[in-house]
Amino acid sequence: GLNSPFYQLPVKYQKKTVEIYQSKEQLFVFDLYTGGEIVTYPLSAIPGQTVSKREFKREKEKTVQILKTSVLQMFEGENWKRFSKGNFKTFPRYTRDQCLEAKRYFEDKDIKMEILDRALLFCLENDTPSFANLKDTYAYFKREQERSKTIWKEREAPIPQYQGEHSPFKVSQRSLSVYQGLIKKREGAVI
Repeated sequence: GLNSPFYQLPVKYQKKTVEIYQSKEQLFVFDLYTGGEIVTYPLSAIPGQTVSKREFKREKEKTVQILKTSVLQMFEGENWKRFSKGNFKTFPRYTRDQCLEAKRYFEDKDIKMEILDRALLFCLENDTPSFANLKDTYAYFKREQERSKTIWKEREAPIPQYQGEHSPFKVSQRSLSVYQGLIKKREGAVI
């Protein structure tokens, strides 16, 4: 239905008011001022189902070459350039999508270069050139670094000083007759 799913609009209509018309099978979205049809969606029979169109997620106003150049310039370093060029060569049909993934995962983020270099080397050595793989590898190495810092902190924690010998504890012992008496009562037999 109209109330439960989310419907995407082209970038120029996002955060703007549009007119919506719903039939039994489709949802029509119109420009509020011109009356022109923007997009048509089939209605989802599943409540809460997200209906989207992939083309609206793309930056169509930028050419693939501009996107490639901006990705190549995101980080300095030979590994980044080798990885990016390998990505473009491996996925020539999906270069735009790969560039957008690179920007979403790595642009304007607090990226630790030493971890990124490890992730890049790992991906290059294992021939996994997608930016999604790089993101996952980066996240793994980042977790490992944080975990190893925690382990080092635990190792560096002060060890309590040896206090010397202590006198043995005095432990009382019951007489065997106490247990024999309990058994006799229970069984009514003599041991």
